[in-house]
Amino acid sequence: MTTRRTILQGAASLIAPADFDLGNPPVLPATRSPFGVLVGEYRCMLAQLDGLFAARNRIEADASSRNRKFRDCPELAVVEQNERAWYDAEKKLIQLGARTRAASIDEVMLKLVLWRLTDFDAGGFDNPFDMLAFAAYRDLLSLTGCASLTPKADDKALAIVWDDQAFHHGHDDEDDDDFDEDGEGD
Repeated sequence: MTTRRTILQGAASLIAPADFDLGNPPVLPATRSPFGVLVGEYRCMLAQLDGLFAARNRIEADASSRNRKFRDCPELAVVEQNERAWYDAEKKLIQLGARTRAASIDEVMLKLVLWRLTDFDAGGFDNPFDMLAFAAYRDLLSLTGCASLTPKADDKALAIVWDDQAFHHGHDDEDDDDFDEDGEGD
């Protein structure tokens, strides 16, 4: 089992590639918790991702204005390499959080905060059963007195929870390719 000391001492090196500058993580009330550290690291990583997307947009716009093909832009290849490194680092962070046991309700809450931050579709759900995990997260926020770090996305997700038509699949759905006329699957 991973110890708390290992996580606290090595979070940055385990999470981010050496060429990423994580800067100073934001001060969180639970920075003594390994999950507080991971939340802080991930918030810094999100700022890096925004920078990568901005660089990609700038390079693509420059290439388009010069009628260059994107595959002929070495700068774009570097950005793509950095994006792959970012997603690899994100996976390591998520795995570290998932593999570390919470020692208190507050740490469970921070683990769920990390879950919300890493969910790029935080304003919606991929499946109806995702609403249950979201509802448990909201309940734990309330019980622990914590504030959401994704309030706008949470509001959108709550709207789906309260929408009786969410995930409603009728017989006249045109995009249901999985079944033939007799209701038989492929």
